[in-house]
Amino acid sequence: MHKMTGFGVFVLLGIMLITGSLAAQTDSTDDRISISQARGLLLKSLILPGWGEHSLQYRKRGYALNSAELSFWVGYIALSYYGRSIEKDMKAFAATRAGIDPRGKDEYFFTDIGNYMNLYDYNEQKLRYRQFASLYPENDEYFWAWDSESSQKKFDKKRIESSSAYHAATFALAGLIINRVVSMIDIIALTRDRLETPISDVQALIIPNNGDLTLTLNIGF
Repeated sequence: MHKMTGFGVFVLLGIMLITGSLAAQTDSTDDRISISQARGLLLKSLILPGWGEHSLQYRKRGYALNSAELSFWVGYIALSYYGRSIEKDMKAFAATRAGIDPRGKDEYFFTDIGNYMNLYDYNEQKLRYRQFASLYPENDEYFWAWDSESSQKKFDKKRIESSSAYHAATFALAGLIINRVVSMIDIIALTRDRLETPISDVQALIIPNNGDLTLTLNIGF
């Protein structure tokens, strides 16, 4: 079972696109296969979507899944690289224009410096609302003071851009998971009527749960 938070629409769209492509492909063989062979095909699809289809000589289906896999990997790597590049530039900019020490700081610190002109303004507001746990020590390690409001806004724009790139990368990562599930379901569909001993039960469920999406694949041999 794999749980994907916040990806409901994306998951459903991804499954429809990939399975729609596979549905257009034709079958190529009717040889009987054993349960152990079927399990091996499922393992291949889990490792590399399309591998199981190639093993069954369904080349077009295999290439469709291979292409989707490549696209998702390229998207994930490119978006992750872009996010890291912007993040690095963002931290260097803040070090120059706000005098921060970026070492060991988490994302909440960078969100805070993008919303307040300096450390003292930030701490004053937290004291006003009695949010004592959120205070930063007034020392060199946590100090910041922007040289201008425009620099602060430029930094926050970079921060949001980096965060958006990382968020988009998680969608590509979800696509890699979807591609494996689709390939495994495809292998089940292709082999179910060819097994020497039929599969007793197969269930693929997508269940909404408090705003999350739980994807479950149950296979009974």
